[in-house]
Amino acid sequence: MIKIAFVSLDSLDQVIVRKFICALLTLLICMSELYAQESILDRRVILYKKKYKTKDILESLLPEQGVKVAYHDNIIPLKKEIEFGKTKETDVKDILSRICHNENLDYAYLNGQLMIRYYDRPENEYKYSISGLVEDAASGEALIGATVYIKNIETGLATNGYGFYAFTLPKGKYDLIVSFIGYHPISHAIELNKDFQFNFQLIENSVQLDNVVIEEQELFDIKAQNVLLSSNKLDMEMAGQIPYIAEVDVFQSSMLLPGISNVGEGVSGVNVRGSASDANLIMLDEAVIYNSNHFFGLVSVFNPDAVKDVEILKGDLPAKYGGRTSSVMHIRQREGNENEFHLSGGLGLITSRIMFEGPILDGNANYLLSARSTFWDLILRNTKSPTLANSRVSFQDINTKVKFNVNNKNKIYFSGYFGADANQFGIDALQKWGNRVLSVRWNKIHRGKHFMNVTSYFSQYEYRVIEESESADFVGTSRVSDLAVKFDMTSYYNPRNIFEYGGDVVAHMMNPGERVPGIGSSENFVKLNNELGLEPSVYLTNERHFGDFSLSIGARYSGFYNTGKSDVYIYEAGQEKLLETRVDTISAGDKEARTFYHNLLPRLSLKYQLNPNMSLKVGHFASVQYMHLLSNTLSPASSDLWQISGKYLLPTTMHQTTIGLYQYVNRFDMDISLEFYYRKIQDVVDYKNGADLLFNESIETEILIGKERAFGMELFLKKKFGKLTGWLGYTLSRSERQVDGELKAERINNGEFFPTNYDRTHDVAITGIYQLTPHLSLSSSFVYYTGKPFSFPTSKYEIDGLQVPHHPNRNLDRLSEYHRLDIAATLNLKKTRKNGKERRAESSWVFSIYNVYARRNAQTYYFRESEEQPGVSVVEKLSVLGTMIPSVTYNFRF
Repeated sequence: MIKIAFVSLDSLDQVIVRKFICALLTLLICMSELYAQESILDRRVILYKKKYKTKDILESLLPEQGVKVAYHDNIIPLKKEIEFGKTKETDVKDILSRICHNENLDYAYLNGQLMIRYYDRPENEYKYSISGLVEDAASGEALIGATVYIKNIETGLATNGYGFYAFTLPKGKYDLIVSFIGYHPISHAIELNKDFQFNFQLIENSVQLDNVVIEEQELFDIKAQNVLLSSNKLDMEMAGQIPYIAEVDVFQSSMLLPGISNVGEGVSGVNVRGSASDANLIMLDEAVIYNSNHFFGLVSVFNPDAVKDVEILKGDLPAKYGGRTSSVMHIRQREGNENEFHLSGGLGLITSRIMFEGPILDGNANYLLSARSTFWDLILRNTKSPTLANSRVSFQDINTKVKFNVNNKNKIYFSGYFGADANQFGIDALQKWGNRVLSVRWNKIHRGKHFMNVTSYFSQYEYRVIEESESADFVGTSRVSDLAVKFDMTSYYNPRNIFEYGGDVVAHMMNPGERVPGIGSSENFVKLNNELGLEPSVYLTNERHFGDFSLSIGARYSGFYNTGKSDVYIYEAGQEKLLETRVDTISAGDKEARTFYHNLLPRLSLKYQLNPNMSLKVGHFASVQYMHLLSNTLSPASSDLWQISGKYLLPTTMHQTTIGLYQYVNRFDMDISLEFYYRKIQDVVDYKNGADLLFNESIETEILIGKERAFGMELFLKKKFGKLTGWLGYTLSRSERQVDGELKAERINNGEFFPTNYDRTHDVAITGIYQLTPHLSLSSSFVYYTGKPFSFPTSKYEIDGLQVPHHPNRNLDRLSEYHRLDIAATLNLKKTRKNGKERRAESSWVFSIYNVYARRNAQTYYFRESEEQPGVSVVEKLSVLGTMIPSVTYNFRF
């Protein structure tokens, strides 16, 4: 039996209960309205086209999918086109936001009805974008790093690697100033009341020496300077006037900058801030180059005629770059003249080159094709020395690029590089190597403020060693090939808020080595297993500006998967890795043979603008390297071996912190920078004494793992304008390595820190260019640096009657200091002859002398037995270029 009790309430209690019930009902009604509003605004809508008119959206697209919107025809821009691109599905809220964007409209959900209504939008809520390209007016080439400066708000930015700029600004009137070094600046007034796309064409001013105009332009560059530290751009026009042993060269120019060096003449690669040469990410049009040298390291693979821009980053690596630990050197090729055909080239004693460029397909595309070679083979064959007559030094390379202008928002680029080298000295083995690179890129400007670049490239480096001696007749080959896809997006939300994000996947296909013996050879056949490594990564960077303070913060997430295509050997625990201590084998393809590494790499840069001409920057970045160049020689041999990380060859990681002070001195028209850095590098590869690296299936028995530290100070002064230009670079640094394994055999110098091969205490480079007349310039460069580390023997022993020096420690001595003076003169022939007729071609003569006072700088010392006193060792100094070397080059352009 259920009893129900009724409780009587007084009048006050009844009022309270009624109010509570009314409030509860009101809350439930509001919640239902809110739920209905959220439900209908979040409803998904299928898109069947890339673009719709507002009228079609409101009358067809939304009603057909169950969404009705109330509106008045008089306030709705029914002909306005809404772009959705490749989006296949979105929600109602996004569609209505696009309709109301930059209009006096707003949307709401009231009384169960979705409506678009009139809204008196404040002026500062109207946001429009202005974007476009900055180009050379004569050739149509994109100008990388040009400054677009908005005078009204004292804000500017530099164009990206494709000459693109973008601003998103409130509605209003703005004055734009566009400038680039060596070009006349442009001023342009604009009333921003819709999205605009402007391409600016700047006119070159090759003979301009008016300091007033150029100083004003430089001030804009300072206001728009990059927040990153230690970033350099090589001025190819200025670099073309300084002395070289052969021709204008990217690497030889870069080594005149502080913090960049190599271990001596005739040695390939460059070392940045005390790191190995393989730690540099060297790219040509986004594609990686594995061997960047010709002619014993004295000439790079980059044809100066085809080079448009050289970007060097050694202090902070943006998050979009990865795969190497030390620095980035990004070389971008010219695109070719899109307005008219040109033929140019040069004839020199060491190299000669030719280049064609011009428009095709009725101006919708343009191309560039260049070739370069050397005549040294012919010179050597006609010498009287039998050794030189049997020697061979040759190289050839071809650069090509084609750009298709699909429309004003889409461009497609095809780039290629093909190089081949062959070296042989006397009866030594013939060495051949070369790079092959193909890349395709797609640029797209999306909605005025998003710049997208998609790149796919194939890069291959191959070497071949041909030995024809009777006892060791063989042909050896090795190859590394990369196949990669990259996606990069930059979003310019406003001048003070820029996002960069993207990712890439690289497949490293390795052929470590194959040796095929000749008939009757004592060598055996060797075929190392092919290997495959996959390197995916993603990144995100946000650059923000808050008054005088700027911040760039980002991260890169990187992974590496070794697919285990080779056998992995297991060695006895606690014993040195030798063939005799091998106890087991993990077969190729087994799960245990595979390895996976991943790293989260922070990137941070801070800048404080102390005054309009001075800034203070601090930066830190981490990087990782999964590819390793194995070489126990300092010579530029093509037989250097690339290997991917695995069980024993660990990824190399680096952390670097940099602090710098930057000043522009208006009185002297000079840029000054002072930077301090510290690097810490883990899992660096070193080698046992006498390591045998070629065609070795057990490479782990020859290598050692250690760590490095590098620190230093860099001072840089540069004067870019006026009759006298040039720069001074000074580096005070230290680079040390420690190899302290668990076993005595796994240690070097008893586990203590010792100088690396590329340690250099003092390094000074002074370069000057004087414009004597409008057609004649004189230049010189002087370099001085501390001798490189070296190991002198402490004793000797005898094997089969031969005396062999004994080196118990590494790099505790030094060679003598290095210094050299080079001079050059550049004569630009007048365009008009004495008889008043114009020349058909622009041309110039370059005369240079390398090593003016014939300094015999020591590359190394070697020891031999004295012929006069048997049993007594004699020290001999080896100089690679120990004499004065004159050179002359004739350049032309039709």
